[in-house]
Amino acid sequence: MKIKILLLLAAFSLGLSTAVQAKKKAKKKQAASFTLVEAYTQRVVPGIRPGAGQPAPPATTSFVIVWQAATYPETFFWRGDVGWLSCRIDKAHKVTGKLRSPVPKDYTTENVTGDQIHKGDTLLLTPVTGGRFPIPAEIPETAKNTLFFKTGGSKWLSFHVDAITKKRDIVLP
Repeated sequence: MKIKILLLLAAFSLGLSTAVQAKKKAKKKQAASFTLVEAYTQRVVPGIRPGAGQPAPPATTSFVIVWQAATYPETFFWRGDVGWLSCRIDKAHKVTGKLRSPVPKDYTTENVTGDQIHKGDTLLLTPVTGGRFPIPAEIPETAKNTLFFKTGGSKWLSFHVDAITKKRDIVLP
């Protein structure tokens, strides 16, 4: 009976010491620079039907974030299926009432520059094509569905986006 108790006590103390060592070795995570509110794709379809042979417009990807860092973001890039794209940064405001507009919107936006972004601001990031920005060497080739960004003098920081929802199409009149 005493041997069973001693063996149980020894197993318990071994398990406890292993857990303490694992906690000590765990890497301390840095504070997040922003919180992702939503990530979505959406198409804006013109009111006039496309003619034969004209493809439907592509869906745009957008990210709504709440900026949490004390320093403002210098730049954002999206690494998705299409490649390495720079992001347009706009300050976003959630539409709570009925917006008198022919295009139903969830957010209204305003253009901002980096120093106009403060902690707690809601931002809309939209990847745009047409830029000729080379992928920095420190960005891994295998990184997909990831936002990369820099703040004042920092190295490249990354945020992996797990899920992107598909919103309803906006059909223009």
